[in-house]
Amino acid sequence: MDGKSSAAAMCLMLCIYPCFGQNPTPTSAPVAAAPASPSPIDEIKKSVVFLQADCPKLDQKGEPEHDLHGDIVPDSHSGTAFLLGLSDPRLPSGQIFAYLVTNRHVAQPGIEDGKPCSPIAYYLRGDTRNPDKVGSYSVITKFPADFGWVFPSDPSVDLAIAPIRVDVDTLDVAIISASLLLTSEDVSKNKIEEGDPVLFAGLFVQFVGGSHSEPIVRSGKIAMMPREAVSTTLRHPGDIYLVDCHVFGGNSGSPMFVDLGGFRRGVVSSVYDYKLLGVVSGYVQESASFELQAVASYAGTVAANSGVAIAVPAQKVLDLLNDPRLVSERDNSVAISKKGSTH
Repeated sequence: MDGKSSAAAMCLMLCIYPCFGQNPTPTSAPVAAAPASPSPIDEIKKSVVFLQADCPKLDQKGEPEHDLHGDIVPDSHSGTAFLLGLSDPRLPSGQIFAYLVTNRHVAQPGIEDGKPCSPIAYYLRGDTRNPDKVGSYSVITKFPADFGWVFPSDPSVDLAIAPIRVDVDTLDVAIISASLLLTSEDVSKNKIEEGDPVLFAGLFVQFVGGSHSEPIVRSGKIAMMPREAVSTTLRHPGDIYLVDCHVFGGNSGSPMFVDLGGFRRGVVSSVYDYKLLGVVSGYVQESASFELQAVASYAGTVAANSGVAIAVPAQKVLDLLNDPRLVSERDNSVAISKKGSTH
C-alpha cells in the first residue's frame, strides 16, 4: 500500500547510502550495532525510514516521458522500510549484518497488479545525530536502480530485503534485532491470538516532517490469524494476519509489533514486551456491494477502507533472511573479512 508523492515531497529527506551515510554500494557487510534508545516506542520509530521508488512516467503509448533536458520524468511511490539486524557468531563482538526490509510492492511498484515497473532510482529518508548548517536533522540519499533487493520465490509473499551498511555514529537510527522476529513456533508457544494488542510505525504522507522525519504510530488488535491460505496483496493465496488497525497510503512496509506484556492470560505485567509480529502490506477494501478485497495501493475513499489491515507474518521475513541468496552473501562477506584480517 504505497502513497503517491512527488520527488519534491521527499527532497528534505535522506543522505543514507547503502552504507547509510557513506558507501553507495549495497552489500552484506558487518556493521556496528546501534546504541540503545531510551524507550521501546522511540526505538521502533528510529528503526523506520521512508522509502521512495521512482518509476518512469509513461505516456499514452506506454513509453517513458522525458523532460526538456531529456531526463525521464519520474512517477514517485512512497512507503515505509525498517532496519533489521542479524547477529552471526562468525562476526566480531558488537557487529551484525544489517538489512532494509519493506514490501515487494513498495520496492517494485505495480507488482500487485502484475505490472511491475522498473524503478530508475530509490530515495531513503532518515535523521542524523547532528543538524546541518540550517538546523535540519533530516536528510535524503539517492540510490541507483540496482539497489540489491532480494524477493521471495513464493509469489504470494509481499516482502523485499536488501543488505545495507549503517553508519550508526552518524545516523540517529535503531536496528531491530532479528531475535525479535516471531516464528510460527513462537506464535504458538506464546499463545498469540485474536485480541492481542499491536502497534506499528510508518510514513504519514500527509506530514513527513521538515527538520525531522516524523513517523506515525498507530495501534490496534489482531483480528484474525487464518489457518488457511488467503489472497494476499500480491493477488496470490498465502499466509497473512488480519489486524483491526487503520492503515493507509505510505504505511506499507511498516514493522508491526505485538505486546506480550500488559494484561494477558490473567497475568498483569507493567513491562512492555514487544515482538515483531509482521510487516504491514495493505488493507482490506470494502466495495459498495460489500465485497472484500486485499489491496496494496492507496485507492478509493476513506469509506472504502474496512479498517482491517493486512500483515505479512514475521516468519516470512525470517524465511527470506535464510534464503540461499542472502546466506551466500553473508558467507562471502565473512570469507572476505577473514582474508583481509590475515594481511
